[in-house]
Amino acid sequence: MFIFKKVKIKFKPSFFVLAAFSVLCGVEVYFVTLLILVVLHELCHIFTAGIWGLETRSVTLCAIGAAADINGLESLHITKRIAVALAGPLFNLLLCPLSPSPIRQINLALALFNLLPLYPLDGGKILHYIVSCCMGVLRGNILISKLNTLMSAALLFFGAVQLVLYPPNISLLCIGMYFYKLNKANRINLTYTFYKSIINKNENKIMPVRCMTAGAKMEIKAIVYRLGWDYYTLVYVRDGGRLIPVSEEKLLGHILQNGLRGCVENVCQ
Repeated sequence: MFIFKKVKIKFKPSFFVLAAFSVLCGVEVYFVTLLILVVLHELCHIFTAGIWGLETRSVTLCAIGAAADINGLESLHITKRIAVALAGPLFNLLLCPLSPSPIRQINLALALFNLLPLYPLDGGKILHYIVSCCMGVLRGNILISKLNTLMSAALLFFGAVQLVLYPPNISLLCIGMYFYKLNKANRINLTYTFYKSIINKNENKIMPVRCMTAGAKMEIKAIVYRLGWDYYTLVYVRDGGRLIPVSEEKLLGHILQNGLRGCVENVCQ
């Protein structure tokens, strides 16, 4: 139980709005049931991360669910990060056959909703891990941000249809607006987390090394877009007939002093 000992519980105002709304509508039993299942869902994420020694700083409850803030998650290998993200939905799916009908439906809805490829849902996180591993974290952030915008727009469209066909149900409209508003903040937070993680990489940690070649006039920004959380990057710069190796540490040191301006040949000097 030491995994959960230091976890702080936070509440967004939307959580209390939803709680009050459920009481007014006489569905507080379903709200409490959903809350219990959501908390158990998050505990599965926390427990799985704890297996690999990660601590959870806090769990935030809001109207659309809960989110665990797990420290150092980006340092794990991609397969372990995916396992952490899948732990919650798998718990809900495994609980379905053992639950009575109403609880089974809530569990199934929770699992399917969280598996949507919409960040920061579990499905969106998994997609982000895979994309970032294939094309670099910052380029992955841009792709995920664009996908979130498209999916938020789709939710808003279907929310409008839902409102026309089943008034006054505005659930999809609220979810679509929430994710649309959250999208910009997510991109900023992901970018900040990425820079923080690559600057603070432990030199003694064993990680795979990825090599890439670059022309001397290639922009530094283009190389940074290909860096990752869980691997080191070694850049071979073509200078005439030579290949000059530039380590990730040297590249980041140059960026800290000079910013992202300039070409990779400036790092070799």
